[in-house]
Parts: sequence; structure tokens; C-alpha cells
Amino acid sequence: MYGQVIQGQTFDAADNKPLEDVVITNIFTTTDKIADKTGRFSIEAQAGQLVEFRKEGYKVLRVRIPQGKLPVFKVVMEKYDPSIAHFENNGSPDYKADSIKYALIYKKELEYPQLSGLDVVRHPFSAMSKKNQQIWAFQKEFAATQQQKYIDYVFNDQLITALTGLTGDSLQIYRKMFRPSYNLLRSMNDYVYFNYIKRTVTLYRQRGIRARQSPSRLTH
Repeated sequence: MYGQVIQGQTFDAADNKPLEDVVITNIFTTTDKIADKTGRFSIEAQAGQLVEFRKEGYKVLRVRIPQGKLPVFKVVMEKYDPSIAHFENNGSPDYKADSIKYALIYKKELEYPQLSGLDVVRHPFSAMSKKNQQIWAFQKEFAATQQQKYIDYVFNDQLITALTGLTGDSLQIYRKMFRPSYNLLRSMNDYVYFNYIKRTVTLYRQRGIRARQSPSRLTH
């Protein structure tokens, strides 16, 4: 099933002026696009999919694509207020800057169109091209790397310690045992995410208690 192309323009909420270099990501397909100097953008997405808008210094904005004929989207971005708590702002400040920086550096490669379905049949030489395959492989590797960086950014020591009191080795073991997937993190709001941490830490501590209470086994 092919997606439809949504179009729109990004603006700064403070002065209503067009906002350039906003990174637009289809969360479902991990496709990235960059708003141009006038704030205009286009990206392929299906109804029900989530599209994210990100720019350094601004709040992350997500839009669920509605059913039916789509309007031209007017996306208004608000500057980030560091005094307001938000789980995406508790990680390393380098993640957002790096994500945007590399999306801009590799804009040409990341926006290079992929072939699928009938396109492969219609353009077999393009589909078999070594250069094209290298670009498409890079797109997949870049998306996978960014997903892991996002998990590290959101599921971070500072936030977990603040919510649970875990530190040191206990904290690192917990993070390895209960590391959430990228899609799971993207599907949760702050409330659900905080409860995920509290619930899994409770399970982690219960496992530790049971392990300490169980009789030790002799090895031969």
C-alpha cells in the first residue's frame, strides 16, 4: 500500500515567520525530510501514521495523519523552555543537535528515493545499480543508528535515577534488562513512559529479592 504525499510549511510560533531546516520524520517508515528556506516540506505518509517535526531549540511536535483528503499543513513550532520538565529533554543535549546536524549533512542521501513494488519492475537497472544499493543501505543503517541513539537519549541515567533512586551497577543492569524498543518509546507519552520505568524497576527489584532469598546452589 503506497502512502500519500503530505505537504505543508513550518512556522515559528513567536513571530509566525517561516522556519527552515526543520527535520520532518515519518516515525513509521523512519523517512526524513528537511524543510526548505521558506519552511515548505513534503513527505510520504499514510493515514494513521505519526509524523514528527524537530529543530534544535524547539519543542518536538508530532502530528497523526488523518483519514480522507489532506489539507496543506501549517506546522507551528514553539521554542523549548528548559524550565518545563519533559522526558525527551532529560537526556544528553548532544542528541538533538547531532540528529539535526547529520540529517542536514546527509540530506541528499537520506532523501534519495527508494524503489519498491512496481517501481523495481519498471526500473530494473536503477534497482540493481551498485551506487543506488549503497545509498539505500546507508539510509537503513543511518535510521537504525539514530533509533538506538534516541533510545539512549530518552532512557537515560539521569531520569531513571530521579524517578527510582537507582545508581551505579544496579542502574546499568536495569537499563540492559528493560531497555525499551524504539517503537515502544515513540508510542508513549510522558505519563505512560514514567509509569513504564516505575513498573519495570519494581519488577527488577523483586527479581533481585527473589535471587537473594533463593538457596545457593553448590557446583561440582
